[in-house]
Amino acid sequence: MSVIDRKLRRNLRIVSVFVLLLYGTIFTQLYGEKRQGEEPDFILKSIYPKGAFQHSDFYNTLWGTHYRDIYLTPVRVPIVDLLMTHGGLSLVKQVPHANGLFMKNAQGELFLIKLVGGSTTFWQSSFFQDIYNKKEFKETYLDKFIGDAYTITNPYSFLVADHLASDLNLSSYNPHLYYIPKNATTDTVADGTCISDRLVALYDLKAFSQDSTIRTTDEVLKKMRENKSYFVDQEEYIRECLLAMLIGDWNRIPENWRWREKQHGDSLVFSPIVIDRNHAFTKVDGLFLKPMLGVLNLGSISNYDDEFKKAKRSNSLGLALDVTLTSRSGKDVWLKEAKLIQSELTDGKINEAFDRFPEEIRGAETEKIKSDLKKRKSQLAEIAGNYYDFLQKTPVIVGTTGDDHFEIEQLSKDSLLISISNDSVIKSQYQKVFNERSSEIWIYGLDGDDRFEVKGDRKKSIPVLLIGGKGNNSYNVEDGNRIKIYDYKNYKKEADTLNNAKVLLTDVESVHQYDYQKLKYSTFDFTPMGIYDSDLGLSLGAYATYTMYGFKRVPYTYRHRLGFNYAQGFSYLGFFPPFDERFNLIVQASLSTPNNFYNFFGFGNHTPGYKDEKNSFNQVKIDKYNIAPSLYWRLNEKHRLVGTASFELFQLKDKYDEGRYINQIYEHGDPIFKSKTFLDLGLTYEIGKELSETVSKVQFSTTLGWKLNLGEADRNFTYWKASGGVNVNITDRLVFATELNGNVLFTDKYEFYQASTVKLRGYRDNRFVGKQSYYQFTDLRLDLGRLDNPFTPLDYGIFAGFDYGRVWYPEESSKDWHTSCGGGFWLTFFKKYTGKFSYFGSKDGGRFYINLGMGF
Repeated sequence: MSVIDRKLRRNLRIVSVFVLLLYGTIFTQLYGEKRQGEEPDFILKSIYPKGAFQHSDFYNTLWGTHYRDIYLTPVRVPIVDLLMTHGGLSLVKQVPHANGLFMKNAQGELFLIKLVGGSTTFWQSSFFQDIYNKKEFKETYLDKFIGDAYTITNPYSFLVADHLASDLNLSSYNPHLYYIPKNATTDTVADGTCISDRLVALYDLKAFSQDSTIRTTDEVLKKMRENKSYFVDQEEYIRECLLAMLIGDWNRIPENWRWREKQHGDSLVFSPIVIDRNHAFTKVDGLFLKPMLGVLNLGSISNYDDEFKKAKRSNSLGLALDVTLTSRSGKDVWLKEAKLIQSELTDGKINEAFDRFPEEIRGAETEKIKSDLKKRKSQLAEIAGNYYDFLQKTPVIVGTTGDDHFEIEQLSKDSLLISISNDSVIKSQYQKVFNERSSEIWIYGLDGDDRFEVKGDRKKSIPVLLIGGKGNNSYNVEDGNRIKIYDYKNYKKEADTLNNAKVLLTDVESVHQYDYQKLKYSTFDFTPMGIYDSDLGLSLGAYATYTMYGFKRVPYTYRHRLGFNYAQGFSYLGFFPPFDERFNLIVQASLSTPNNFYNFFGFGNHTPGYKDEKNSFNQVKIDKYNIAPSLYWRLNEKHRLVGTASFELFQLKDKYDEGRYINQIYEHGDPIFKSKTFLDLGLTYEIGKELSETVSKVQFSTTLGWKLNLGEADRNFTYWKASGGVNVNITDRLVFATELNGNVLFTDKYEFYQASTVKLRGYRDNRFVGKQSYYQFTDLRLDLGRLDNPFTPLDYGIFAGFDYGRVWYPEESSKDWHTSCGGGFWLTFFKKYTGKFSYFGSKDGGRFYINLGMGF
């Protein structure tokens, strides 16, 4: 080889190395920059940043810690590229209220991307929004409290719940956790949804992509009223109910369901689809959280443990649907589904489901949840049986809008068979046996010409209500014992065989109209109250109210309210409205305590005020007991008559004390101190109307009465009293209100505590008494709207008032009119609880008043 060839080859080698180094450097730089700019495959990310919940130990003791630590714990999740995953996802529409996106891939399959720990169907439901309007609570302490209370739900519970549902062949979406990086939303996919740099769950909604009709709950209920062969898949729905009880999912609201429509011959069957399983394994801790949930009407939310307690309360959000949609099934179906869950959800499958929890949050708490679930599972058959028995207490059977034939056949003393068919179908479209578990059964005919047949001996059997709808209904009753028929007034009962069935005819639509939410239930409320009055002193008390909602309700069946006031004693108020809305029975009663007193300054319009004496100088201790039933007769929307018969007993305490005014007027042993009983008979005519938007309230009442002394026949008197008032809206916030009152006694045979008096807010009670009285008070009230404060929504206003009045007493010549003036303010919490503060002055001095309770 020549020297030239060797040099040439050497130069080529040098050039080649140079070129390789050059390209290698360029490639390394380019490739290195790309690798450095790539996101890693996984990331550790928490739902909320560290320090999001900063609370003291005292706060945690009162309100609980919930699952806050889990919300703050970073978990390892894959990073997702929305344009690449599942073949590339494109936006269908945003779901702003749920902080989510509906997406689809090239095959048209649907997916939902939703923030973890974000909004749920319950928090966005009309039920919750009626309780808590976030705009009204914005930037208040209570808003922060409720925001913190969201953490009672385990943010990853849906992963476990969905896996369990899949094991039971129920609706499931195979959700997975992902992280959406910041730069993933720079195009158009997630703009405005706040999902970037956040943890999200990706739900597979292929089931919604299939060729099937998906309906809402209201649409399904309407379909079921059209044809009795349209119904919900009983087994699947009951299995869903039992799974909810097993995992403690209290979110049973109608908005949380969708229904897949399936054709089965001539029938339509609706399979349940649960939208949201985010409310399992709730943690309700702290001393005050559970009572606060009760105040917010959220008593159905309870702490998850190894027992399912108080089915009525825990299932209250879904109770109406359960009664309506499972009406075809007997106890055997509930027990069968419970045993299916017990057999299918083995310990291995439960362990596998709990492995869906992110590894970083697994620990003693999740192990306890798992253990509690397994214990609940062992009790599930008992839970199912007890809940079925509860649902059967007052079952509601519903016909269709067409012509139906109802058969109620008494099989034995404790059981009856109810069947529903129509003329075009020989076979019954509905058939079920009821037993002694049912205290009453409601059967709605709805529209159409319906036929009701009652067969068999019904002595001591289950009460049955037959509610006829619009149409020509007929009733054939072999034994009318415990049968009530509600129909319109145009019903002609002469053509039917009723055999002592009770028939109630009314055109009140609320009686005949079917509403699946209308169930028989009762409520109990407890309302504390407090009063401070510079005349009466400090008085604390409360009201306990029990309300029954049965079939006959306007707006309830009856209500009992028992109150206690430290200064005055016990009071009772009972309401018993009828179904026709024309009559109403109200019963009042009272039982005083030893602290009860009556102020007495003497008779007449010129009595001294004894301002230098203590208040006790004019106080007369008096025991008072009364019961007063009243019958309200509604003539029309604006006029009514009230008849009252009141039995009263008074006993003055004959404790001689020269330091009391009463003992300066009446000697020890005077007949005034004897026990006295009275019968008060009165008839009142009332008018109440709204003349216009400006004159929002006009009221007038007049009463003519006769009070009989049952121990002294010659000491009776008749009386007349009247009152009238008007409210004028000067603006939408400024109101002028005035009220006039007068009272006349027609004889002199009355006791001082029965005399006519005036109520002037600057004077002590009963400051002036006589035979006749007149007084008027006038207010100017200004609603100042919302008071900005860091605690809770607070409405407030101010008012100024002027009162004047006087009494007339025989043989007294007086032309004086007594006046008082003053003002105050009010505060309203939660649009329900009101605190009223006022001060009014007079010639006697002034009177300060604080009232914490309900209403203005």
